Amino acid sequence: MSEPAEPGLSISESASLERGYRRLLAWYPKWFRLRNTEEVLAVLMTCAQDDQTRPSLEAAVDLLKGAARMRLRPMPGQPRTVFAAVWLMIAGAAAELGVMVTLLATQNGIKADLIARYPAYAHAIRHAVNVQVTLDVVAGPIVIAVWLWLAWASSRGKQRGRVAFAVFFGLTSLSVLYSLSQGSLVYAPAAMSAGLGIWAIAAAAIMLIFNKASSPYFQRREPALA
Repeated sequence: MSEPAEPGLSISESASLERGYRRLLAWYPKWFRLRNTEEVLAVLMTCAQDDQTRPSLEAAVDLLKGAARMRLRPMPGQPRTVFAAVWLMIAGAAAELGVMVTLLATQNGIKADLIARYPAYAHAIRHAVNVQVTLDVVAGPIVIAVWLWLAWASSRGKQRGRVAFAVFFGLTSLSVLYSLSQGSLVYAPAAMSAGLGIWAIAAAAIMLIFNKASSPYFQRREPALA
C-alpha cells in the first residue's frame, strides 16, 4: 500500500517516486525485502525533495550497491559453507557455458589441428568432433540449468537439492573417468583440462554442503527465504 504523499509532493509525483524506489529495492534478497521494504521506503520517501518524481542517481547507486553487498553475503541462518558451495555451483554453470562457447567457436581449429597430427584418422576425427559439438549444443544448456537449480535448492536448504547434487557429482566423476580411459588427455588436452576443472569445482562444492557445519541447515523443517 502506498505511503501518504510527502509535503511538497503531489499524489502522482509521490506514486511515481515510490514505484522507482520499489524497482530498486526489488534487487535486494527476498528475506530482506519481506522484513525491511516498507521501513526503508518510508525513510526514502520522507527524505524526498519537493517535486521529485524519480530516485536520484546517487540514491539509485547507493541502493544498488547495498543490494550487491546483500547478495554477496550469507542470508541470516545460512552457514558460510553453504554460501560458498552455492557460489561454486554458479561458477560451475559459468564454466560449463564457457566451455560450450569455446568449443563452438574453435571446433574447426580443433579439427584441423588433430587432422594435422593424425592424418590417417581424419574421417574419425571429423566425426568425433562433430558428435562432441552436437552433444554440447544439446546437453550443455541442460547441464547449466542443472547447476543453477542445484545452487537455488542448496541456498534454500532443501535436502533434495543436496541429494541431487551428490548424484550429479557422481555422474560428473564417471564422465571424467570415462574420458580419461578414452585417452582424452592425450587427444584433446584442452577439453579434458576444462572438464577436470569443472569436476574440481563440483568436488569442492560437495565437500562444503556435506560439511558438518552445513548439515543442520539442510535438516530444518522450514526452508530459508531467498
